Amino acid sequence: MKPAITLQSDRLVADIDRLTSSLPPLPAVVKYYDDFANEICSVRDLSETDQVFLALDGRQHPISFNAFGPATQVMKHVFADWLGEHDLHYVTILFGSTLSYLARRGVLSLIELLVSQPFDARSHWNTFVLAEVSARESYSLRAILHSLCRLNIGHWTPTAASLIRALKSPKVDKYRVVRIGDCFMPLDHQSLIVDHIDAMCAALSNDPQSIDDEALRDVCILVTSYQYAFRPGQIARIETADVRLYSTGAVHVAVARIKQKDKRKRIRETRRIKREWGPLFNEFVKRRDAGRVMIEEGVPPRLLFGLTPSGVSRVILELTSDLTGEAWSPTDLRHTAAQRLADGGISHAGLSEFMGHSSDRVANVYFDASPPQAKRINAALAISPIYKHVAKIATTKTIDKAMLLGLPAEKQIGGVPHGIPIAGIGGCNLGQNLCMKNPVVACYTCSQFMPLNDPEIHQEVVDSLRPVVTEFAAASRNNQQSPAYAQLKSTLDAARRIAEELKPDGQEEV
Repeated sequence: MKPAITLQSDRLVADIDRLTSSLPPLPAVVKYYDDFANEICSVRDLSETDQVFLALDGRQHPISFNAFGPATQVMKHVFADWLGEHDLHYVTILFGSTLSYLARRGVLSLIELLVSQPFDARSHWNTFVLAEVSARESYSLRAILHSLCRLNIGHWTPTAASLIRALKSPKVDKYRVVRIGDCFMPLDHQSLIVDHIDAMCAALSNDPQSIDDEALRDVCILVTSYQYAFRPGQIARIETADVRLYSTGAVHVAVARIKQKDKRKRIRETRRIKREWGPLFNEFVKRRDAGRVMIEEGVPPRLLFGLTPSGVSRVILELTSDLTGEAWSPTDLRHTAAQRLADGGISHAGLSEFMGHSSDRVANVYFDASPPQAKRINAALAISPIYKHVAKIATTKTIDKAMLLGLPAEKQIGGVPHGIPIAGIGGCNLGQNLCMKNPVVACYTCSQFMPLNDPEIHQEVVDSLRPVVTEFAAASRNNQQSPAYAQLKSTLDAARRIAEELKPDGQEEV
C-alpha cells in the first residue's frame, strides 16, 4: 500500500540529532530481575554498545540497536525504561515488534513519532502508520511513546499519555482460535492422554524401574499441563521446594502466576495433583533428589524438571504426538482444560481463578464457545460434536471378520455395558483378561483397540448406547464431571468417528 504522505528525511535526521544531543546520559548499569534464575542481572555500558544480551528463561536473548540508525540513543533510553516498567518477556516482544515495523516501513516513520509534537504525531499515526501496521506493532509503537512521556523526552510529557491511549490500532480477535474450536483436543485424544497417565501409574506400581527417568519426567509434565492448564513458563519454574508430599499420598504443587502486568499479582498458588497420579510425583522427586534427572544447560538446579520453557513445550508436543498421532501444544491443552470446565458449568470467577487470569472478562470467550443445553445433549449423543476434528485411527489398526474370528477368545471384545449386549466390534491387543477397564465402553478410546472394518457395527453401538447417555444426562444434569456420563460421551464420540472414517467415500454421514 502506498503511504499517504512522504517523509522528509533531511528534516527528520536533523530533528533527531538535536533531540539526541539534549538527552541525559544513559545509566552506566541497567538492572533487571531474571525470575527464571532468581537473580538480579545487569546491562552495562549501554551507551557504548549496539548489542546487548538479556538473560531470559535460561537463554541469552540478543537485543540489537543497529536498525534504529540516528534514533539509536533515544531507543536505548526507551529500552532502559522498559526494563524497569515491564516483564522481561514483554520487553522482548515489544522490541521484536518494533523491529518488524521498521523492516517494512523504515526508521523515518519512527523518527517522525519521536520528534513531533503530540498532535502532529497523531496525524502521522492516522495517515501513515495505520496504513500498514499490525496490531502487535501498534502496541509496541505506543509503548515507545509512553516511555518518552515518562522520561520527558522531546515534546512528550506525562500529560500526553491520554492522547497515546486514544491512538487507533487494527482490530484483532485475540481468541479466534478458541471461537472456531481448532485448539480443542477431541475427546478420544483426551482419553488417550488419560490412559497413558494411568498406564504409567500402573507400571510404576508393578515395577518402578520399568519407567526410565526421562519418561517419568515427561509424564509428570503432561499431568501438570493437562490437569491444571499451566503454561510452559509456569511448569519450568516449579522448584523442588514447591512440591509437597504427604504420607497420605497427596501431592501439592505450588506454581507461580506469570504474565501479570501488576507485579503484586505474581503470587504462588498451590494445586493438588489428582490422587491416583500422585505416585508419579513421589517417584520423580525421589529420583530428582538422588541426582538422576538430567538438567538442561542454563537451567538452575533448584528447578524441578530441569528444563527451559521451550524444553517443556517440546516435551508436550512430542509426547502428545506419540500418544494421539497429532502434536498438541501446551496452549492447546490449556484451552481444552478451560473449555472442559466451562462446558461442565464452572462459574466465571472459578474459571478465571483456574486459568490465573486477572480479569473475569477473558473467561467469557470460553462460555461463548460453550454450547447451550440442547447442543450439549446432542454432543453427548454423538450427533453434533463440539470438537470439530476428523477422527484418526492412528494408534490402532482395523481388522476384518476373518482376523477377528481367528483371535483367541480373550482378545475378542464383548460385554454387556449397562445391560446392552455388545460383541464383534473388534479385537484387543492386550486381552480382556488383562484389562483393568470396562470392556466395550473403554475400548473405543484405548490404544490397544483394533476395530472391525465394518462401519455398521460401530454405528449400532452408537445407536444402542444413546438411550443410556440420555438417562445419565438427565440424572447428572449434564454434568461433564460425572465419570459415567463423561465416559459414555467419549465412547459414543469415538465410536461415531470410527464409523464415519470406515465409510466408503461419498457415503452420507449419520
